[in-house]
Amino acid sequence: MGIRLLTGASLTAHDGLMTRVARVVVAVSLLLALVCAAPAQELLSFHGRVLFITGTTMSFAPDSGSSFKVDLIQVDQSSYQFLKSGDSITVVGYVSSDGQKVIAVSITPDQ
Repeated sequence: MGIRLLTGASLTAHDGLMTRVARVVVAVSLLLALVCAAPAQELLSFHGRVLFITGTTMSFAPDSGSSFKVDLIQVDQSSYQFLKSGDSITVVGYVSSDGQKVIAVSITPDQ
């Protein structure tokens, strides 16, 4: 016994299962397409000087260009706890999604 459609055809339980499987396959395919389409975050390297550090944010002046904020949340505190204004460092990180700061993944003081 199946379900009768408005067109007069009948939909068996097997057809219903196949429809659900097809929907799941389409949903998973769309999800994978969205994940794969997300742009990879490019790591960038900046050399310059520390202006100041407040909490987990550093104000940084690169050797060339305007100063900007550096988010230190992903960096181990031991890599920046002894830095002071004027110290020469290299910051490696990626630009935040809003373009307002660099999210640091490493900080290396010059020797």
